[in-house]
Amino acid sequence: MNLAFNYILNISLKSLKSCNIKKNDLIPTKWKLLLMNDGSFTQNLNSLTGDQIITFPTYIENQYIIKKLKIRNIYLSNNSNKYLAFARSNWILHINHKIHNNLINNQPVGELFINRQADIYKDIHEIYCVYSTYLEYTFKSIGPIWGRKYTIYYRYQPIITLQEFFSPYLINFF
Repeated sequence: MNLAFNYILNISLKSLKSCNIKKNDLIPTKWKLLLMNDGSFTQNLNSLTGDQIITFPTYIENQYIIKKLKIRNIYLSNNSNKYLAFARSNWILHINHKIHNNLINNQPVGELFINRQADIYKDIHEIYCVYSTYLEYTFKSIGPIWGRKYTIYYRYQPIITLQEFFSPYLINFF
């Protein structure tokens, strides 16, 4: 799996919020609704598609040398097996081992926190538009792919950093 990305646009959310309207227009309005939303992306997908969202883990790595990090790559798809998103999560295990132990490998991260009724805070760091041959092939689409990077905090501690890349197909649900 070659996840090489060529960044077309990479904007920190803080600078985007403080910029003038012209720079803010770089992100299409429909994409802003997904990219800047701080709710559960999986729950948003359920609402948009009307389908139960299914996850497919593609890669899970435990950093055994330092035993402080777990990396998980998954695809989110609908009932028609159409890939809607790709997500990479980096779990900080020395902080969140109790929460992480409850995560089933194919469970969406947001679902874990909703089921546990955990009070979390999502800090969106950046929004980007990338070109990726691999994701074009996976999403069966040609052209740029929007994404974001954020950290989830639980009890004021950073516990997981996620990168999400959204299929261009999602725009059809608006």
